[in-house]
Amino acid sequence: MAVQYAGCTWVRLVTWKKMRRLVLAVTILANLSSGQEVDVLTSHYDKERTGANLHESILNTSNVTPDRFGKLFAADVDGQVYAQPLYVSSIDISGVGVRDVVYAATMHNSVYAIDAVTGSVLWQTSLGPSVPASNYNCARDVQDEIGILSTPVIDRDRNAIFAVAATIENGNYKYRLHALDLTSGQPILASPREITAPGFDPFSHWQRPGLLLYRGAVYVGFGSHCDAGTWHGWLMSYGATEGLPQNPGFLVTRNGSGSSIWQSGRGPAADDFGHIFVVTGNGDFDGVANFGESVIRLSAQNTLLVQDWFTPDSWSVLNEADNDLGTSGVILVPSTNFVLTGSKDGRLFLLNQSNLGHFSTGDVQARQVFSAIHGFGIFTTAIWSRGKDSVVYLQGNKDVVKAFLLGPDGFAGLPLSQGSTTSTPPFQGMAISANGADPNSAILWVNSPDDALHAYSAADLTFELWNSDMLYDRDGLGSFVRFAPPTVANGRVFVPTASAQIVAYGLLPPSQPEREILKRPTPTRPPSRRSASPPYPAAGQPR
Repeated sequence: MAVQYAGCTWVRLVTWKKMRRLVLAVTILANLSSGQEVDVLTSHYDKERTGANLHESILNTSNVTPDRFGKLFAADVDGQVYAQPLYVSSIDISGVGVRDVVYAATMHNSVYAIDAVTGSVLWQTSLGPSVPASNYNCARDVQDEIGILSTPVIDRDRNAIFAVAATIENGNYKYRLHALDLTSGQPILASPREITAPGFDPFSHWQRPGLLLYRGAVYVGFGSHCDAGTWHGWLMSYGATEGLPQNPGFLVTRNGSGSSIWQSGRGPAADDFGHIFVVTGNGDFDGVANFGESVIRLSAQNTLLVQDWFTPDSWSVLNEADNDLGTSGVILVPSTNFVLTGSKDGRLFLLNQSNLGHFSTGDVQARQVFSAIHGFGIFTTAIWSRGKDSVVYLQGNKDVVKAFLLGPDGFAGLPLSQGSTTSTPPFQGMAISANGADPNSAILWVNSPDDALHAYSAADLTFELWNSDMLYDRDGLGSFVRFAPPTVANGRVFVPTASAQIVAYGLLPPSQPEREILKRPTPTRPPSRRSASPPYPAAGQPR
């Protein structure tokens, strides 16, 4: 149809402005039909947890501008969305047909399939009664209710989405692993499966990190509710087959307590060789049965066994100050042997995947310990892999977003680039979109505590391309939710909110009058509509 509209006779009658819109529309359609569609099936885009889609051929630094890019729709859901939206292209939805679909999970324990183009709900499935947040003395972390807190994971081979729901039933607290059919939302694989283990108390634990699907099993990590009660770090394992059979899991502190796996929502990372990497928070450490404040490499076999680990020599100081190691989770740096994690005290730890190094005075076993910010909090990072080197993005408390060059010998020192907008507190969600290493295509997306989505040139953070407050009445995001990265796929950006919506941004329809948009005055931004949240305390971040 687009080719027919571009017939020569018709083209001679249109203005150059209309022609530009037409060329833009044809370009988008060509890219979408070129076989380069991208799926986002897991937390932070891939099993290495890079936070990057490096196959984005539509959005770039020249078209993400206020006159060409903006809000396309806001899809209403039934609760706050802490989980990263997932994206599946060209899937045949039951009774509807082939669609590009966004999958969203809410704190009201619903999973939604949403048309990625129109925003219409294709199906919705409820996974049981959510837990009132008031049941916990932890209101500073989550308001209203606790349901599906973590990012689900999708298995396209099995046509399944796996999600973990917290419920309260007749006064009993439970976690269940669910498997739903991607096309209909109906339960499959004889699910759900209740999550149990000797000594595991669902009331005292929080399922925060995204799920990992790896070598035929689903991995589920647990931490604590605000360090309250008695808790441990856990990594549970279930076969992604009929009945979701339980495999032996990993208890971080067998002879102690604490040591959550929470990672600010980032899922466990996995390499290509049968290994899973997690990082733990405050808790007991002895290097034998207890691994608090540690990066751990596990063998992903029938039993999760510790193969290697790293613990900083300051682990007890970190414990005392509630300055968790690994608040940013683990990233396996592409095309290298590096493991990267950050901590609440502003340091980045660069380790060797094949030899994490255990414990040494002065941390001489680490490849590099790098003070990236002077202040509080590295909770989220994204990495743009450019072949021989990478760029790591982060933002601390009362600080600007920064980019650091990571080469074969480690971090180069001073920031490669930095922006000008400060953030308080440092609870952003970040993502990179790029067409490979092309600097003109690379964009850093920041879902920010100022209740706005920001887009920066990833090659030059002084250049803010667009943000959702520039034309708030058209593009306003709603209420920010902490740690949640936006999902960028095939020319669209999907953002979870605490306003019970999934908000989609993309290139505006060619028929939208660009000149009229440019002439509209920027309105005064209304106050935040999210639930009031007290300032972040020095201690007690959710585990």
